[in-house]
Amino acid sequence: MNLSLFLILLFLLVGINYLIIFYLISKINRLNKFIYKNNLNELPLIIEQLKELIIESERVSENLDTEITRKENLLEDLSVLVDEKLNKYASITSTNKEEKKLSEKIKDLYNKGLSPIEIAKELCVSVTEVNLVIKMKQ
Repeated sequence: MNLSLFLILLFLLVGINYLIIFYLISKINRLNKFIYKNNLNELPLIIEQLKELIIESERVSENLDTEITRKENLLEDLSVLVDEKLNKYASITSTNKEEKKLSEKIKDLYNKGLSPIEIAKELCVSVTEVNLVIKMKQ
């Protein structure tokens, strides 16, 4: 999975949790209206419902915090992996550039009339490597 998919999932989880919180808030508002409309004899029932709502909202909040922490850790792990891949790519490309420079040096020295053995000694590479580059040039 890629980073954007995880971000989308994270935002969906956060959105769902906010919808649940919105639902709980609207239920609290309905209870508030219920208190004003009915007499105070039903107050213990209302208090019990409010306690249940508070417990449920705390549970939702804890779940949201846990999920966010999990997704943050996952994103950090993905970030480390991406950095490792970028570093590996950078080292591969720099190695390719060095190899190109070496082959260009071999070609230049060969064009100046040096023998493969002399080129190998000067560049500290094997004669076989020099011969291979020369054959690729021709």
